[in-house]
Amino acid sequence: MRLPSAEGGATTEQVGFFEADSKILADWIQAGLDDVGWEIRHPAISSLVDAVAALEPGVTVSRHLCVPIGTWSVLLNNSPLGTDVGVLPSYAARELGCRAIRAVSVGDEATYPARILEIYGPGGEPPLALERSIAAANDGGRWVFETSGSPFPFEEQDAYARRTKASRFTTEMIHDYLRALGVPLDGTPDWPGALMVERQ
Repeated sequence: MRLPSAEGGATTEQVGFFEADSKILADWIQAGLDDVGWEIRHPAISSLVDAVAALEPGVTVSRHLCVPIGTWSVLLNNSPLGTDVGVLPSYAARELGCRAIRAVSVGDEATYPARILEIYGPGGEPPLALERSIAAANDGGRWVFETSGSPFPFEEQDAYARRTKASRFTTEMIHDYLRALGVPLDGTPDWPGALMVERQ
């Protein structure tokens, strides 16, 4: 299964990838949450279907799921509109010293379609540790295409000049770029090994 995707609805249209062990990631997330009452547990999850059921969107974020995939971890949560990793990849790059990625793929049929890839790393540009950002998005009637940072050698830069902005950055390109960055995208996430950081 390739993430991000529409396969799990809003829960999987945005994901975080962290080049860190899931236990390290879960401990770091728990330590960074302001209020007490957050616990780490092993949920009874064996598939994407189970993960989506456990992460039904809530009024506020109360669950973060850290799923091992190779030497990386996938992060999903129960934000009100589906997974939203926000600034966690930026903080992880600076505090854990790892590469961290925010990846978004929302189809053109959606109200706010988007394809976004943000890569952060310990050597990224201060103050956010951003290495590269690529986005094609429509947040209210007009498509925009934007990039920031230096291109990676593997990027399909010819595509960025396509006539329609919506076609300049596709889901397939996101998946190809993630593979080139070393994310084991075609592996099976270790759902039973996942850790849930949950507000009690």
